[in-house]
Order: sequence, then structure tokens, then C-alpha cells
Amino acid sequence: MTFLSIAADVLWILSLSIMASATRTAWMRMEPETRVPVMGSWRLSRNVALPLPVVLAFIAGMALLWGHRHQTQLSYDVIFFGLRATLAAIIAMVHLQWLKGALATLEAEGALKS
Repeated sequence: MTFLSIAADVLWILSLSIMASATRTAWMRMEPETRVPVMGSWRLSRNVALPLPVVLAFIAGMALLWGHRHQTQLSYDVIFFGLRATLAAIIAMVHLQWLKGALATLEAEGALKS
């Protein structure tokens, strides 16, 4: 375990915590029967749509962590750090943008709590 690996872990944990916090805030604004827009006209129930991106990000992070831990050369350590740090930020930003759009759609439909 190297410093770069630990630094990437910290960034990934921060990313997941931001995603989970935003998801919890959105969860509290919705009724249990709310159907959340996912892609285009697809809608899933709140219980599936909100935690799903966080779970998928966690799985992606674990796959990258496994790859990072099983490398031995310094050049690969730097590459994996850059990959993990960049993807953590990108995934969190995409999630926040999706959540913002979903909440705006639900707000326009009057499906959110006041």
C-alpha cells in the first residue's frame, strides 16, 4: 500500500459520501411512491433509482481498488492514482447533475414535498 493508493482511497470515499449525502437529501424530499426519472422517459421507484448510482459507483471503486492494489510498478501506481482520482470526481459530478435534473423534473410535476 502506497501513499498514492491511500490518497486515491480518500478521494473515492469523499466522492461516495457526497453522492450518499445528496441522495439522502433527495430521498427526504420525495414520497415513497415517487417514480424518479432515470433516462429519458424511464422511471424507477425511489427505492431503486436513488441508491442505484451510489451502489454502482461503489462497485466501480472496488474494481479500481483491486487493480490498484495488485500492481507493483511505480508507473502503474501513478496511472491508477490518476484514474481513480479522476473517475471519483467525474462520477460524483455526473450523479449530482442527474439528481439535479431529476429533482427539477419532479418539482415541475409537483411530486416533491414542500
